[in-house]
Amino acid sequence: MRQIGLFCGTFNPIHMGHLIIAECARDQFKLEKVLFVTSPAPPHRADTLLDGRARHEMVKAATADNPFFVPSSIEIDRTGPSYTIDTVKELRTIYGEDLKINLIIGGDNLPQLHTWKNHEELLELCRILVVPRLRYLDETDKALRVVGQDSTVSSVSYDGADIVIIDFPGIKISGSNIRERVRAGKTVLYMVPPAVNELIVNHGYFKKQSATAK
Repeated sequence: MRQIGLFCGTFNPIHMGHLIIAECARDQFKLEKVLFVTSPAPPHRADTLLDGRARHEMVKAATADNPFFVPSSIEIDRTGPSYTIDTVKELRTIYGEDLKINLIIGGDNLPQLHTWKNHEELLELCRILVVPRLRYLDETDKALRVVGQDSTVSSVSYDGADIVIIDFPGIKISGSNIRERVRAGKTVLYMVPPAVNELIVNHGYFKKQSATAK
């Protein structure tokens, strides 16, 4: 069965941490490709993110030199609310139902997975690849225990069959830190790829206090 990775995010901005996560997942799970899906701004963050097209241009720039990384605007092209399950179904329509989608999420999102729209169907259609968040000790382990205790996802296997941890070395780069450095007039080159840094500098992205969301 064909295997692809699905990495959804606001990417505000995309940075080297995102690329390392995707490459680790691609290598570990022998993924055919990893789709970087730029997500629209949630209602509570609509005024704190760069425009979706601007963020997606940075994603395109960051992934341009890697044939395994594919930028996708599938969510920001969609009208109305955008949910992961809708993206998964649309991708299966595009690529075929024999496709195995590996959804990449942060360990801090795992305890909330049961609140996502149609989460049971999502878990049936996807394998969940979890990124351990090393800035919090044992966070991913705690998250796995929390989700495992929730009856709504009790049918999910946590022994590596359906939800597995990405072998990620950890890197202390965050979107919030990048934005803070830009506002302070400091370099972010190599925290973000050179092509993304060029877009940030040329367009003056993140210099205003409003673009402060993670």
